[in-house]
Amino acid sequence: MFKLVGKSSFIYFLCASLFVYLIDLVLVRSALYTEHNQILTIGFALDFVVVLPILLYFLIYRKINKSIISILPFALLGYFALQLFIPAKGQGTLDWVKYLLIPLELTFLSYEIYKLHQLITHFRRNHFNNAHPLETLRKSMEQSFPHSKIAPFLIHELSLLYYAIFAWRKKPYLQPDTAAFRYHTNSNWLITILILSKILLIEGACVHILFMQWSSIVAWILSIGNLYIILILVADYRAMCLNPILVSKQVIRLQYGLQLSSYIETTNIESVSVIASKQITKDRMNTSFIPLVVEPNLRIQLKNANLVIRLFGKRQLVDQIYLFVDNPHEFRNACLYFMEDDSRP
Repeated sequence: MFKLVGKSSFIYFLCASLFVYLIDLVLVRSALYTEHNQILTIGFALDFVVVLPILLYFLIYRKINKSIISILPFALLGYFALQLFIPAKGQGTLDWVKYLLIPLELTFLSYEIYKLHQLITHFRRNHFNNAHPLETLRKSMEQSFPHSKIAPFLIHELSLLYYAIFAWRKKPYLQPDTAAFRYHTNSNWLITILILSKILLIEGACVHILFMQWSSIVAWILSIGNLYIILILVADYRAMCLNPILVSKQVIRLQYGLQLSSYIETTNIESVSVIASKQITKDRMNTSFIPLVVEPNLRIQLKNANLVIRLFGKRQLVDQIYLFVDNPHEFRNACLYFMEDDSRP
């Protein structure tokens, strides 16, 4: 979102918010507040509940195509901040703000329920036999929230929970009339995960004890961050186990754990090469995919850039894809067979 909005918009919003807060802070601690506490409390309430959320909308949210109704939670957050900001003598004046926010928050809740109903409707419409549930969810969320920048990240987090916790009894996802290729059996990714998890657990416990002497909040934030990284590693490996690469005449369903997800048309493939090591220059890094840690043994060169979904829902256009596959020569032969078959009259 930072790149989409621009650095200047964030700076303007932060500066404006800080300016409003400092002015209000000076006034609330002045003798003027003692004489005119009701009027000034109303002014402070307008700043926290109306002015700052509107600034957020015009400087940031509008540029990422979010509706104005999405600032209502920030108006509620402003009200809670106001409770801490206003002295006891002015708390009674805040009741009107509370009664004003109740219908607004009910409106926001109704809007969210409507969007949830819309999501469920799209999910049922998109779901069909042998469909992958997460692909159905992604398609449904894109239809329900077409301009949302948070939806891809939310889908990534749901995928992470699905593979790390709920998919242990699931079978690998296969489709008829496709050749399936695994890419986790012969790699060192499982060993890497076990080593990293051990390091994160042991050193994380030591760091937690050390930081508890200084700040318990920081210690718990670091520990939760370590657990989150371990969860990503486990979910990535489970996604590899359950999602072999599927090659068919028309398209290649390419999901490489949580690291990459895409559909590549065989007509868009220029070449498939078995390689001994990745051969890539720095200027091609932004248009290439390379798996984490493992040394790739395959390179897919595309004719035109293809959209892929990477970790945390990041979208990227790539024209080179490096992979590690258990049987690279068989994968290459299958791709060439379908490419040649597709070129036949």
